[in-house]
Amino acid sequence: MISKPKQTYDIAHITTYQAGVLQASVNRRLQKISDGILEPFGISKTQWLIIGTVLDAGKKGIRISELAEQVSTTLPYLTNTINLLESKKMLSRKTDEEDSRSKYVTVNPKFIPITKEIETELRNGLRQAVYRHVDPSEFQIYVKVLFKLESID
Repeated sequence: MISKPKQTYDIAHITTYQAGVLQASVNRRLQKISDGILEPFGISKTQWLIIGTVLDAGKKGIRISELAEQVSTTLPYLTNTINLLESKKMLSRKTDEEDSRSKYVTVNPKFIPITKEIETELRNGLRQAVYRHVDPSEFQIYVKVLFKLESID
């Protein structure tokens, strides 16, 4: 039987693999909570990340290749997901007027009010789950660190 390492907040006493397992475990837990909150809307967390990124691009939308880079996924996976979200009338595709080979993805205007509801529900649900275990000021530090880590090349 493998013993679980003693909980420690001192990075000098945690191995790299223990840190990796911890990071993956936290991601899975947050994924599960998010998916549960999003289930009534008929989407997963990954789909919400795609919808939100498209929403941030504005009315013009975003090229599929740029979207794939921003959400760190492959074009085939993204294309399948966009097809699904398009069939649910959440996203739309349009052809670039200057380059007919290039496709843009936009949020369906009728779906935009629902995105605001989704964001509110997910934000409140995640805060409720996280703040039972983490002080809001600690969570703010976590988010700050995430932004710094994202810049690692």
